[in-house]
Amino acid sequence: MLFDLGVSSPQLDDASRGFSYMADAPLDMRMDRDGGLTAYDVVNTWPREELRRILFDYGEERYAPLIAAAVERRREEKPIETTLELVDVIKSAMPPQALREKQHPAKRSFQAIRIAVNDELGSVERMLAGAVDRLNPGGRLAVITFHSLEDRIVKNAMQQAAKGCTCPPEFPVCVCGKKPKVKILTRKPIVSGEEELNENPRARSAKLRVAEKLTIDN
Repeated sequence: MLFDLGVSSPQLDDASRGFSYMADAPLDMRMDRDGGLTAYDVVNTWPREELRRILFDYGEERYAPLIAAAVERRREEKPIETTLELVDVIKSAMPPQALREKQHPAKRSFQAIRIAVNDELGSVERMLAGAVDRLNPGGRLAVITFHSLEDRIVKNAMQQAAKGCTCPPEFPVCVCGKKPKVKILTRKPIVSGEEELNENPRARSAKLRVAEKLTIDN
């Protein structure tokens, strides 16, 4: 099984979908347009503390409290309706030194909101929960991630499946009876080389982890 967790480039490149912080568009960010929750809903209706949490947890944004407070102030005046309106709010909340960084000031916040809208991390966890059991002995599970949050979930899930026993460390013998299900083939993730990056710069953050299903005798 191969799972590529990257966001669809055509969706990102379509400015009308609301993923980009470089073009003005309605706040949407849904991968599936039949889904109910939009970025507009998150930005304009979620409590400030919940906004702070997703900005910090999903975007690893160190200015999350300031940005969440700025969003709350702005939406009390009128709803934040477009991507560039949101970018303006984010920039207004950040100190001058943050605006001078190489990375766009809204990148982390847009990532966080996109993840929340599409329940991306929950989808990864549900996928991993069932993937190993569906492999035949000797079959391999390969997962490509594109940011540290996804990679951490994949790494932990594979380690747990490779560990087997879940008894507390102080137990002298195993009483849970759980056996290792997989062998991890990539102790460190495989990343893109220079040649691939020259052809596809978006692969820069990609990480590949692979595990192999153990035979029944194991």
